Amino acid sequence: MIEFDKILAEQRSWQTVALVDDIVAQKMAKEAVSKCGDAIAMLRRNLNDIGYGWTSSERLPSGIVEKNILKIEKTIGLPVPQILVLFWKEVGGVSFVDLQNYQHVDFWREHKVSSPGSYCDGLYVEVCTDGWVSFIRDEFSIWNRESSADESSHFFLALSPDGYHKDNISGGAAYGLQVGLSWMPIWQNFEWRCRARPLTAPAGPLDFLSYLRSTILERAGFPGLSGLPGFNLIRDRLLKGVPLF
Repeated sequence: MIEFDKILAEQRSWQTVALVDDIVAQKMAKEAVSKCGDAIAMLRRNLNDIGYGWTSSERLPSGIVEKNILKIEKTIGLPVPQILVLFWKEVGGVSFVDLQNYQHVDFWREHKVSSPGSYCDGLYVEVCTDGWVSFIRDEFSIWNRESSADESSHFFLALSPDGYHKDNISGGAAYGLQVGLSWMPIWQNFEWRCRARPLTAPAGPLDFLSYLRSTILERAGFPGLSGLPGFNLIRDRLLKGVPLF
């Protein structure tokens, strides 16, 4: 059973404190992200138990993460959001979709789970690999040529394909975060394209940690399937043993 009240309490506490107290925000974020890693691990095991085999997780050594973050920040001239740095160090990167053969699309179709938004929008966050850093530096080079100097603070770190791309249905702009010091960067370009907005999702644009909470703890990693009766039955099984964060 989903403990909506407890999840909402965590969301509200986080959004209240993170705006006014950097030290407490850091402590809260570290605890939440560590538990988030445990939640993802349990959710992956539960998905595997029902025959869903298209999840992966990769956590790089902290030294490599720190080296790659320095490369990004030296190129861009602005910091990577603290919450993302913490996520990379504590969790790494995660994927709940098959971006090679899109077999997950057939899985949901076979289980008679279809979404009004036409996609499952499975959880995905890039890991901070050398290859991804090279991509970001190339993207910044293009951005820098096309934008004015005072717009550098708006540079965007692309961290996930959008829901359409994840299910191989054309697509739009990637999800991600803008650079700059922040514990609450907005998960850009994301929308709840589903039958029902999650009850645990705060009003307005979602910050990264709030997105992770609602996506994992209420929607079992697939926000595009939110509110579908066929998915709700599966979701209850997937969330068994998944810890709150």
